[in-house]
Amino acid sequence: MITLPFLQKSTKRPSKFLTLSINSEDVKCAVFYDDPAEAKLKILGAGRQILSKDSSRAGIIVDKDDVEGAAEEAIRRALENTEGDVPHLIIAAGNATVLGITTTVRYRRKEPHTAINDKEVTRLYERISEAAYIEAQNEYLSTTGNADENLEIITTSDVSLKIDGHSVKGLEGNAGLVIEAAVYHAFCPEYHIKALQALAKKLGLSILAVGSGMYCAAQWVKKITPEITDYILVDVAEDTTNVSIVFGGGIVATKFLSLGHRHFVEQIAERMGVTMEEAGKLLKSYISEVLSDPEMEVVGGCIKEAIKIWVMGIEILFGEFTGVKTFPSKIFLLGAGAEIPEVVKALMTDSWAKNIPFRETREVSLMEIEGLPVTDATGVVKSKDWFSNAVLSIIYKEIFDK
Repeated sequence: MITLPFLQKSTKRPSKFLTLSINSEDVKCAVFYDDPAEAKLKILGAGRQILSKDSSRAGIIVDKDDVEGAAEEAIRRALENTEGDVPHLIIAAGNATVLGITTTVRYRRKEPHTAINDKEVTRLYERISEAAYIEAQNEYLSTTGNADENLEIITTSDVSLKIDGHSVKGLEGNAGLVIEAAVYHAFCPEYHIKALQALAKKLGLSILAVGSGMYCAAQWVKKITPEITDYILVDVAEDTTNVSIVFGGGIVATKFLSLGHRHFVEQIAERMGVTMEEAGKLLKSYISEVLSDPEMEVVGGCIKEAIKIWVMGIEILFGEFTGVKTFPSKIFLLGAGAEIPEVVKALMTDSWAKNIPFRETREVSLMEIEGLPVTDATGVVKSKDWFSNAVLSIIYKEIFDK
């Protein structure tokens, strides 16, 4: 079961919808077509618009007018070759703003031979949500020092349901003595949700869901490699690195580091004396290995220095997961920074991990759009920085393929 608070019960399955992601660099929009004759969704168009400096930080809207203008342009570009209106939207919350928690409740029923009814299920989920909210508030307080901010649930999804030790798809209608339910909740600060709702209203769009990218990535792993249930998600986004620990297919803890892809660009700009725009182009050319040998060496040296700082941050970040006794050895890497080869190498090295209790030698895999239930008709949505838009389509499939 998946619950999305922003989805209207009367919403019919749309044939087309948009996904929108906002980061510190730009706004990206992709338009999807749901062909009843095809199992995969088709990406019909993609649009991107650069933001002015500091208009958005870690996905949080700072300059409303600039973000709105960029979103309008990104949507316009995405819809250039699409007929008709596309009013439905799935918008990314921004991984650094989302607290993802899996809460497990286990209890013994007084009347084990009586079938579980809807009232009992409702009470159970209310109990789990209350426990999850308290945990999320405590985590938010420890991270930000803010005890007054209200949090909103953006996604609720079952991780596992068991009756007397046996897995079941749903509780209602079944009987048994011992009930165990593990449920994932994604929370987001209220002010951020209101800002996204206001943006959608200004754009004249109807929100199907505000999505957690890490939740979608975990669902991607479940569909592509269901045999892997314990792993780590590392999202090297534009200005943050977000890490989620997954056990049993559910995200149990998430933390972020205020260093991301932009950190590497800044190091190149500072050390080579070029603009941020020029540094970004140099980094892309370095990744594609189209620079001259001397340029490859200079840019590589800049990245080497940037990696040192990033790895120090990663080591500290993993040390903050106080509730995790042993970390999974499998790492799935995503985000704009996932294309930097030194990032993969750094995660594989033992220097930062010698004091982190990993089960085995770490194995890093890149998350690719090819593994998603989508077909890219544009040829544009293939780089790692478009993955967040593409992976949001999983929420659409969960909503309407029940």
